[in-house]
Amino acid sequence: MIGPEDKTNEVYRRGDRLAIGRSDFCDDFEQDPDRLFSARECWYCQYGDFGIFTEHPTQKGVCRYKSTRQEEGK
Repeated sequence: MIGPEDKTNEVYRRGDRLAIGRSDFCDDFEQDPDRLFSARECWYCQYGDFGIFTEHPTQKGVCRYKSTRQEEGK
């Protein structure tokens, strides 16, 4: 099993579909307001998409930081 990775550099270099694991992290972490528990991991970040609110959440997800920030105009 591969341990958590710091994805900070990849967030800025890659497109809007960066593959992430649930325990990965980066400097742009922002707490998902719909989650009760918090840890500085992609699983709890508002930009991490793991299908958490579906019937079949996954261990691997997609970081939506870049696409979300572009929509906000930042």
